[in-house]
Amino acid sequence: MRRLLLLCLLPLAAWVVWTTFIWPSYEHRFRITIAVETPEGLKQGSSVWSVSCTEPVRGGGWSFMTGGCTTVGEAVFVDLGQGRNLIGLMARGALGDGVDVYDIAAVAFDRQGVPKDRFWYPYAPTWSGVRELRGNNIPTLASFSDLNDPATGRVVPATDAGFASAFGPGYHLMSVTLEAVPVGLWPFNLIGVGGTPVTRGIEARVKWMDDPNIIDNPGWMRLPEITRNIIQALRKPYR
Repeated sequence: MRRLLLLCLLPLAAWVVWTTFIWPSYEHRFRITIAVETPEGLKQGSSVWSVSCTEPVRGGGWSFMTGGCTTVGEAVFVDLGQGRNLIGLMARGALGDGVDVYDIAAVAFDRQGVPKDRFWYPYAPTWSGVRELRGNNIPTLASFSDLNDPATGRVVPATDAGFASAFGPGYHLMSVTLEAVPVGLWPFNLIGVGGTPVTRGIEARVKWMDDPNIIDNPGWMRLPEITRNIIQALRKPYR
């Protein structure tokens, strides 16, 4: 019985050594909050994203295991009232096609404390506080004029003119902020114990998100390209 238990524990121990010392993964989480001035007053929405990164494994001057980052979460949904909505996508760029958002906190914190010759991944979990997102580091903003119709999706420029065109007078983007939040202790944070949970549930607001008639062909290809960009950036991973 003892030998069987040992045989069962050996793979787990090997995996812990591998992920802790040989090819470690570094996770950081942050809350993105969007605040909008409306005729009804200030409206806000927020979403917690998680980014997990691994550095390349090198040996003899060669990289034999590539590193990279994975982002998990969902878009920031702001109910503006009067049937209007604003969504901060998990994307950047004027068309919502800049889907690599893993470094949004690194840019916001200006790679705080990171030596020039090092990856920022191991340092990200040490960052704390709130930073305002500006310029190209603001997530792409979008809106559906009819939440029941995915074809009504459009990008909303983060300017007074863009908001006035999309929503009418009295709507202004006040701020987009990023706040570092606790990750919690692995592996308990994988089941929501400890740390700040990653936000879930946007499909309760955007009810057609998992409708195969929309997100699979031929319905998918009938949607405008900008709408497909928006939909793909509502959640990561999408499925």
